[in-house]
Amino acid sequence: MKFRNGVVVLLAIMLTACGSAPRIETMQAPGADLTAYQSFAFVDQLGTDRAGYASLISQQLKFSTRRELELLGLNHVDEASEADLLVNFHAHLDERIRTRTVSDPYMGPTFYDYRYGFYSPWPAYTTHTEIEQYSEGTLVVDLIDARTNEMVWEGSARNTVTEKTRRDAARVIDDAVARMFKQFR
Repeated sequence: MKFRNGVVVLLAIMLTACGSAPRIETMQAPGADLTAYQSFAFVDQLGTDRAGYASLISQQLKFSTRRELELLGLNHVDEASEADLLVNFHAHLDERIRTRTVSDPYMGPTFYDYRYGFYSPWPAYTTHTEIEQYSEGTLVVDLIDARTNEMVWEGSARNTVTEKTRRDAARVIDDAVARMFKQFR
């Protein structure tokens, strides 16, 4: 019995851990040979920058993306005019509402009302609706062919944003970018 309870607890922990990972999607342009690219640079005005300065998100995205592209064998160059690929980012936050209907067992009144619910032969069910408001963040990394100015690859990560992920944003962004580039072909 203790072993079975331990297995149930372990499975619950594993499912909870899986639920916190971002949903990763990647797309590649038809016919694009990503192995043909040798160098990359970041676009001058990143989509994650505002008001003329580099945001903290942009700085972390540049660090994480540069590391992943260099691990794939591409070289970083400072001038966009010298690069084969241009890198851009986009990030946004959406407010969402999740509703679900939940069944609750209801043991109705019986002949023995003073023992309410204990002698009903089977339960009846009532329902109630739960409403939850949450934030969902989306992070997008675009790779653009510098010669043709056409996107050749895009990676995106989506996840629920909590107070914990806001406090640990650098690690969350780093993990999402690493997961995206695991699907780079």
